[in-house]
Amino acid sequence: MVEFGEQLRKAREAKGMTQQSLAEQLYVTRQSVSRWECGDRYPDLLTTKKISQILEVSLDDLLSGKEMTKLVERNPVIENKLANSIMIALYAFIVFSFTVTVVDIIIRFPLQSGAIDYSDIQVIAINVLGLILQIAFFVYGLIHAIRGTLSPKRMGIVISAYFIAMCITGSDNISRGATWQLISLAVMLIIPNMLGAIASFLYFVSAKNNKSLPILISIACIWGIVRIILANYEMIRYAGQYVSMNTTLGLLLKICIYILILYQTYVLNKKRKNAIEISEQ
Repeated sequence: MVEFGEQLRKAREAKGMTQQSLAEQLYVTRQSVSRWECGDRYPDLLTTKKISQILEVSLDDLLSGKEMTKLVERNPVIENKLANSIMIALYAFIVFSFTVTVVDIIIRFPLQSGAIDYSDIQVIAINVLGLILQIAFFVYGLIHAIRGTLSPKRMGIVISAYFIAMCITGSDNISRGATWQLISLAVMLIIPNMLGAIASFLYFVSAKNNKSLPILISIACIWGIVRIILANYEMIRYAGQYVSMNTTLGLLLKICIYILILYQTYVLNKKRKNAIEISEQ
């Protein structure tokens, strides 16, 4: 990507513009232009297109189609400041909420140890493992989101880990129940989340631009939301149980995570399509 910075500098100087004057026309800071020319940071595709119009050079003169693809894969997926701030806030709340849950389980476990059997300990251990996995990877995502370096590859690691964690926490009933219940669990929970994890890894991390991958990710997310709503509807209607405020917040948080994954997938898909369209012009 150093080539892009060099081409940008040459085109700017040929136009007789300073970094400041170019920055003013792009509504960015002079430091941003300086970072682009040094190869430390990269503009998004729409900004790159504006640069080519202002400097009156073709996109091909600034970067090749291959470099345009690299631009998408190296830049943060979410570049909109408001959307990125919302994502950071959600990541932070997820980390806080899951950490509080793990601490609560650890504190209460000695008090309940005399009233629980081995199978209950297994369930607790599996849920704690799933929560710790989610905390670790959401902290990883939070750090990069704050730094502005949450690229598709890094984002894909977080999303894949979340789907895998859903498989882990959902497997606590595998050792219990009839065969048909285990099959139902696999169909309703394990298989959709495994497909989501694999599709996310291939689409985000491996950068496989297969049209079916974002569709599979979207199906896994939508199914996750539907499953959460149905499970709690059945709990209220048939089991006669009410949903506490704490449980309600937990459910809303999970739904928000699925919605965020849908949005991230949509944005990356749109950016990759724009890169292809621009490179073909």
